[in-house]
Amino acid sequence: MRHRNVRSLIVAVAFICLGSGPAFALDWDSITLNGYTGFEFETQLTDEGNGDPNHSFDADLFDLVLNFQISDRVRASTDLTWEHGAASEDARGNVAMEYGFMEYTVNDLLRVQVGKLFVPFGVFNEIHTAKPAFLTVKEAASTNKSSRIVDNALRFYPRWAAGINLRGDAPVGDSSFDYDLMISNGEQEATNPFEADNNASKAITGRLRFYLGEVLHMGLSFNYDKPEFDGIERQVAVGFEVAVQIKDVELMLEAVYGEFRLTQATSDDPDKQRQLGAFVQGAYRLPWGTTPYLRLETVDPEIDASDDEGFLFLWGVNQRIDDLILKIEHNYVFGREESTLAEFSERRFHEIKAAVVLGF
Repeated sequence: MRHRNVRSLIVAVAFICLGSGPAFALDWDSITLNGYTGFEFETQLTDEGNGDPNHSFDADLFDLVLNFQISDRVRASTDLTWEHGAASEDARGNVAMEYGFMEYTVNDLLRVQVGKLFVPFGVFNEIHTAKPAFLTVKEAASTNKSSRIVDNALRFYPRWAAGINLRGDAPVGDSSFDYDLMISNGEQEATNPFEADNNASKAITGRLRFYLGEVLHMGLSFNYDKPEFDGIERQVAVGFEVAVQIKDVELMLEAVYGEFRLTQATSDDPDKQRQLGAFVQGAYRLPWGTTPYLRLETVDPEIDASDDEGFLFLWGVNQRIDDLILKIEHNYVFGREESTLAEFSERRFHEIKAAVVLGF
C-alpha cells in the first residue's frame, strides 16, 4: 500500500511538472525521490529575550525532492515542503513548492534553468531548508535572515525568484570553478513575483566559486534588485565566502554588504541604509560521527549609525546516530547600547536549541 501511495504522489507531481498530454509516458527509471524531515526544540533560558520561553517542540518540516531525467539533456525538478504541521483547513503551518524548474544541459559549462528557483547567493540560501546539509540547527542568521539578531536589519536578497538561471562548472588543472547567473522578476508586494513583475526592471544575481582541490574554496556573490518591497526601492548586495578544510578541521567565513534605497528615512542619511552581516564558523569532525562546532555572527544594520550592532555566539555538537542526525546547541545573543536588543535590561538573552533531522 505504501509503495502504491508513493507512486501515486510521483505521478501527480509528474503531471504537474511535465504536463498531462496523451503522449506522456512515465519511465520509473528516470525518476529519483529524495527528501528530509526535521523535528526541533527551543527554550529561552533568560527572563527577557526574543526566544521561546515555553520550551516548545516544532514539527519543523517534511520535504520531498523529485527529479525527472527526461533525457540526457532535459531534466525537471521540484521540491515540495510541508512545514510546522501544515493543515490548511486550520490555517496552520505552510505548504509550498520551494522550487520547480526545467533544465537543459548544453554541456558541463552551461546548463539553462527556467522556473521558480532558489536565489544562488552565498553559502546557505539554496540549502536553508535542507537541515541534514549543515551542522547547526539553523542557517547563519547574519547573512540570511538578519532580523533574527536585530529587529531593524533587512534581508540582503530574496529566498526565491522566478526567472532564468545559467549555471555551469569546469576543471582548471587540479582545481575547478562553478558559476550562476540569474535574471528574475525579483521581490515585490504588488503582484505575485512568480507570475508577473510590477515594473520593467529585472533582478540580477550572480555567483562565482573557485575550488582549490579539496582544501579551499572561495566565492563571490552579487544581487541587484528594485523590489518595491518592505519599504525598499532598490538594493544591492555583495557577498564573499571562504571555506578551508584541513584533515578534520573545518573553517568557514562569509560576509555580506548591502545597500538599500528606502522609501522612508531610518538613519542620518535620509535615503539610504548600508548594512553588514558576517559570520565565522569552526568545526572538528571526530571519527565516531561527533562534530563539535561554534559560530560567531554579527550584524551592523546601519553602518552610518553608532553602537547598533547585534551579535550571536553559538556552540554545539552534531551527532550522527545511524541515519539520524542529532543537533544540540547554546545560542547567546547580545547587542550594543543603541541596538534593538537594548529593549532588554541586559541587552542579551540565552537559548537552547536542538533538532533531530533525517535525510533520505
